[in-house]
Amino acid sequence: GGDLPTRREQSLLYANLKGLFKPRAYWSGEQHAEYSSGAWDQDFSNGYQDYDSKGHELRARAVRRIEI
Repeated sequence: GGDLPTRREQSLLYANLKGLFKPRAYWSGEQHAEYSSGAWDQDFSNGYQDYDSKGHELRARAVRRIEI
């Protein structure tokens, strides 16, 4: 039971757990607001966030949210 992380969550994952990811781009669960055929991704090699066509093959990692 997990979901693709939001852009903000991906930013936190990069800042705190970068070593647990391959240095590649990973999809977020957020579609681009003005580019309906695109979605946001987080690059774990350089920290950049960008949007890309949903047709591109990128990695994905689901996360579970817990209340603290």
